[in-house]
Amino acid sequence: MPALCRIAPLLFLVGCSDSVWRGYTSPDPIVCSQYLQRCRAGASYCSADTMRMLCGSVSGVSEDIYDFRSPDPVDILFVIDNSTSMSPKQKALAQAIPTFISRLSLYIKDYHIGIVTSDVGTLPVGQTNFPGSTENRCNTARGDDGILQNLPCSFRIPVSDQNTEFALACKGAVNPLCPDPSFVPRDRWIARNNVGVNVTPINPGALTTDEITQRAFQCIGFVGDYGCGVEAPLEAMKRALDGHALENKGFLRDNSTLAVILLTDEDDCSAQLEKRPYLNPRHKDCGSLDPDPDYECFNLDYRCISKSLICNEPLNTPGKKTGCRERADSFLESTQKYANFLLSIRPANKLVLAGAWAPSILDHQANGYVGDGQLEIDGAAGDYSSNVLNRGQKTKAACYDPDPMMRLTTSPAGFFGQAQLRLSSFIRQFPTSVFTEQNICDVANYGKLFDGFAENTNAVSRTKCLSNPIPDGKDAVCAVGFVDVNQPNAVPDIFLPTCSAACCNAWASQREPNAGNSTIIAACMPQPEDCYCAVPSMVGRCPGTAVAGVWRQGNRAYPAGKVANFRCATKP
Repeated sequence: MPALCRIAPLLFLVGCSDSVWRGYTSPDPIVCSQYLQRCRAGASYCSADTMRMLCGSVSGVSEDIYDFRSPDPVDILFVIDNSTSMSPKQKALAQAIPTFISRLSLYIKDYHIGIVTSDVGTLPVGQTNFPGSTENRCNTARGDDGILQNLPCSFRIPVSDQNTEFALACKGAVNPLCPDPSFVPRDRWIARNNVGVNVTPINPGALTTDEITQRAFQCIGFVGDYGCGVEAPLEAMKRALDGHALENKGFLRDNSTLAVILLTDEDDCSAQLEKRPYLNPRHKDCGSLDPDPDYECFNLDYRCISKSLICNEPLNTPGKKTGCRERADSFLESTQKYANFLLSIRPANKLVLAGAWAPSILDHQANGYVGDGQLEIDGAAGDYSSNVLNRGQKTKAACYDPDPMMRLTTSPAGFFGQAQLRLSSFIRQFPTSVFTEQNICDVANYGKLFDGFAENTNAVSRTKCLSNPIPDGKDAVCAVGFVDVNQPNAVPDIFLPTCSAACCNAWASQREPNAGNSTIIAACMPQPEDCYCAVPSMVGRCPGTAVAGVWRQGNRAYPAGKVANFRCATKP
């Protein structure tokens, strides 16, 4: 590499030769190089317009600062359905949490865990009630409004409900989840760092920090089943993170990886605010002559499915439905709105998503209507009036666990999940490396879901990604060096060369690209000096951009008090 390219503060000095330019075009490399020499003081002295004119396809400079000594902090949001029928699923979640906390703490030393419910109310703006409504659980304008929940489950139990499944699981005599209600965080979220956790129980005994964290989650994450049955987990997720609730301030940090996991046994019903009159619980029997009757012809629990989907068969008749898809005129918010919201606060390479819900209608249809995920409509006790119809239960549900020993629930309705389409449509708008889906009826594999979620969160928090897109199929062209942590935008004294192809290919091929990875160590150990890589991932990390890595000769520790400054060419 020419000496000029090695020492120049700006990435574009790699334009000195065609071999280093790596596919970037330049109308006149000599003129481009002469111009770029004048940019030695840093990117702020260079005009992107002039660069584009003199250096061809280069359109600008991105600047990223990375501390390779530790992973990014992680903020984890649990969105938990708190409608009727959910306490058995919440119990199964809470029982699987200890393994998740233990696995997470192996990797991440700085994390927040927050919990919100799926209840955002049903009333239109400015309305205090639906006249004549007895739907007290839903007869609010905001519900829990995405506000982080930190009440112990024992505080949620009405005096008259001391022997319900929820009450017994929370504080009963046999293996209660929250025997001591003092295991709650001082904030509205659990905060764990190298010092400890923000939970100070009255009598911690000899419990470890991990065990205290686990118990805190079991106390506050078991939110019960007293919420509105019009579940809106996507809207609740947005409200938890959009900054409107002062109670949540401080949970989501600027430099964190964001992880979101949603647990629900029904599809999302996040209604457009101006169309909330559709949620008036008033209903009537309209018969089956009109295949697409008014919303009042369905009971509130079935209305979201019946008026947001269209199938080959009318939704006001019993039986299995085929060819189902979202209506163009649905009264619900577009799932794209919620995907776009997450991407507005975090790039895809800083997100980890998971959903525990019923298998999708989409997959059931793609599999030839075999297996879980079916949408089958049933009546009640032989009554098939339009306002009595609903999704079937047990074997007519989208998924079902017979639970013959009643270990999951004592309810005669059983342990099942209802058909959903919107939730899978939402999560599948992200790259496959970002999300996982889990069958909510498959309780035996909840632990597997959380193991994968913890490992993926660790991988994302340790992966450094360039912030801006690079030319497709090309390695990024960068100028990289260490700078003082207190002056992260300074020009490095020494610029690092690019690592060998073998070393950079190792960074590109790993789900956890960091200097502790054994594959990367083996490939990069022959490097004669410190070097960097900025390469597209082969395994879905950093979608649209590139994995950034710095290798130190002999795998030495990263320098104390230093961060790496990457100035890289951006895509036109």
